[in-house]
Amino acid sequence: MGLARVKHLGSLRARITIAAIAAITLSGLIGGALLLAGVENDGRNAVDQDLRQLADSATRARGGGIGPGGGPGGGPGGADDRALLSGSGTFVQLAFAGEVIRQRGDVPANPPAVPAIDGFSTTTIDGTSWRALTVTIDPVNDIRYEVLRTLDSVDQQVQDTTRLVLLLGALALVIAGITAWLFTTIAVRPLARLGEGASRVSSAEDLRTPLPEDDGPDEVRSLARALNAMLVRLGASTQALERALNATRRFAADAGHELRTPLTGMRANLDTLTRNPDLPLSQRQTLLAETTAEQERIIHLLEGLQALARGEAADTLPREDVELGDLVDSALHDARRRHPEVRYGLTEDIGAATVHGWPSGLRLMVDNILDNAALHGRSGGRVEVALKRETLKTLVISVADDGPGIPSGDRERLLEPFTRGEATVAPGTGLGMAIMAQQVTLHGGSLLLDASDLGGLLVEITLPAAGPNVPA
Repeated sequence: MGLARVKHLGSLRARITIAAIAAITLSGLIGGALLLAGVENDGRNAVDQDLRQLADSATRARGGGIGPGGGPGGGPGGADDRALLSGSGTFVQLAFAGEVIRQRGDVPANPPAVPAIDGFSTTTIDGTSWRALTVTIDPVNDIRYEVLRTLDSVDQQVQDTTRLVLLLGALALVIAGITAWLFTTIAVRPLARLGEGASRVSSAEDLRTPLPEDDGPDEVRSLARALNAMLVRLGASTQALERALNATRRFAADAGHELRTPLTGMRANLDTLTRNPDLPLSQRQTLLAETTAEQERIIHLLEGLQALARGEAADTLPREDVELGDLVDSALHDARRRHPEVRYGLTEDIGAATVHGWPSGLRLMVDNILDNAALHGRSGGRVEVALKRETLKTLVISVADDGPGIPSGDRERLLEPFTRGEATVAPGTGLGMAIMAQQVTLHGGSLLLDASDLGGLLVEITLPAAGPNVPA
């Protein structure tokens, strides 16, 4: 219960409500203090005005002959003063030569002496605050007049105002708290729906379901767009990881299946050599040659499987602009070294055109085309390579051989891994065409298998040209 309460108080609604109450409280304290100061100041000004009026009356009475012995009713001791001062919390004192000679009104038990300096002052008599005004009526005879009024009414007004301010402030805080809670509940409702949508994302399939972006204020919509962008990135990352895992599983499965036969043959040859130490030299050499051939086949098979696996995870591989002419020239140089009996020709008119892709994958694609033409073409035959620009945005690599070619019905099937033509006698793993087709797809190109003008197979690959190198 305690943890639930703490969690509830930590919610956005609670924090906004507390912030609103705190802001109103601070404003109320400042405003209340200013109000009380104004009330007190107004009360004191009113008292000062009354005291000044009484003092002015006494000053005008000087013409009536106020003196040490008293005078007519206009002085501080007259009937008008007694009627005015009685029960009003006000009293007056008349001093002659520093001695109080007359007092009227609500005189307290311990009245103070009349000050020797004229003007307003505040004094305390028996624990009560009084406001006083002293004036000199007759400077020659040193007659001074002091009128005093208690500040109880001002203090009472301040206290009443304080209670009213506190009452209204408490009521305002309650109303503000309830209002802020209700309005905040409405305001955060889109966030709650956004949270519910995010909580439903529990698997890779849920990443394809976007969160609503058209609900709530701008901040919530911006958050929804950011979350959707994150879901897209997570989805892409998850798909890339899934492809990598599938490639790994496929690599393991294909390797286990395809390596079984050559490994079994190698084991049989080694067992024969072990059981027959006196085997004739010619037979031993034949078994060793077969074992070596199987070992080379395993190496080529593993290299092909690794190339396929890396191609299936190509989203994580680095890409850059590659000059296609230089790449084909380099691949042809190596192909002539591997197949010296084959005559390779090159026709090229693309200049410094580039394609954007994985350099190793593009080189692997070209190597497989050239090797396939050499291995499955005519022994000692010709292979013609051409590079051309088909459109402003596409480049074409074509490789033609003068071998037996591939029947039209078998061409599509030979693009699958571990598939070989029925009449094929050349060594191979059945992965070359599959690797070539995979790399073409990964680089956004297209592949065409057809009959060549030389009588054999024509392989034509169309690739998108890199933007910066497309001629205007």
